[in-house]
Amino acid sequence: MEIPASLLMSSGTYAYVAVKASLHASDSAVFGLNEDEIVALVKRFDNYKKDVINGVLLKAAPIEVVNALGQLGYRVVGTTGEAEIVWTMQRDV
Repeated sequence: MEIPASLLMSSGTYAYVAVKASLHASDSAVFGLNEDEIVALVKRFDNYKKDVINGVLLKAAPIEVVNALGQLGYRVVGTTGEAEIVWTMQRDV
């Protein structure tokens, strides 16, 4: 079955990251960052831990982290959860 051309997305390349936290928390886990992005966030949020599997734990509220990633070119493309939320973010590569 062939997909009609009108349904195909642009052929752009994207990078994705996920931010996991509670809106009531003062820390956020971020997954999928490259080393340059980790360095940029660590400069902004001094208190961090790299002992999260596949990610980094920042001592910052999730909205602050989402906004900081927005400054790095990411935009929110999806969210899921209630008590704990995961924001999926995308940027062009």
